[in-house]
Amino acid sequence: MRFFFELAFIVLVALGLGAAISQVSIQDNLGFGALRIGQWTAWPAEGSRDADPYTRAKVAADGAVPLGAGEGIAFEAEKDLQGNPLQLSCSYRLAGQTPLARLWTLTAHAADRSVVETSNGTPAATNSRKIVRNGNGSFEISVGPVLQGGNWINTTGTGPLTLIFRLYDTQVTTAAGLLTPEMPSIELLGCQ
Repeated sequence: MRFFFELAFIVLVALGLGAAISQVSIQDNLGFGALRIGQWTAWPAEGSRDADPYTRAKVAADGAVPLGAGEGIAFEAEKDLQGNPLQLSCSYRLAGQTPLARLWTLTAHAADRSVVETSNGTPAATNSRKIVRNGNGSFEISVGPVLQGGNWINTTGTGPLTLIFRLYDTQVTTAAGLLTPEMPSIELLGCQ
């Protein structure tokens, strides 16, 4: 009888550990085709038939509709330059450039992956056609609940923040585009 209890305990521990490892593998999905540039991570194969099982499971778990390989690529960031998790109640400055793309969008997402609303009820988002750039093509975008001059995305609420940069019609998904891609850095300005 003792043998069966020990066997049942081992099986339960193994199932629990297996489920935890699977959850981490699906959510983080680093090492299975992930492309990391600074604080940004993308999965170039997530919208293609060549996606590995972990990437497909991540897409299903997120409930996302990924861009097709010929459409573009989506980069996600959940941490600032110091490695701290992004928070809706904090303000950040994104500075730098993106790889060449016909169009890009930047959206702010809450923990449930929904797009955050601004204080006037519109989506917390911007795109490459709305922003003011510096003379060298670089830009700065402030993200947070406190009004900032220049390019600003107003966020509301509390909890975790995920920023998603979607690059449309870009070479990042091809071998030629992976030589020296650059993404903006995310610097913490302060929290409320």
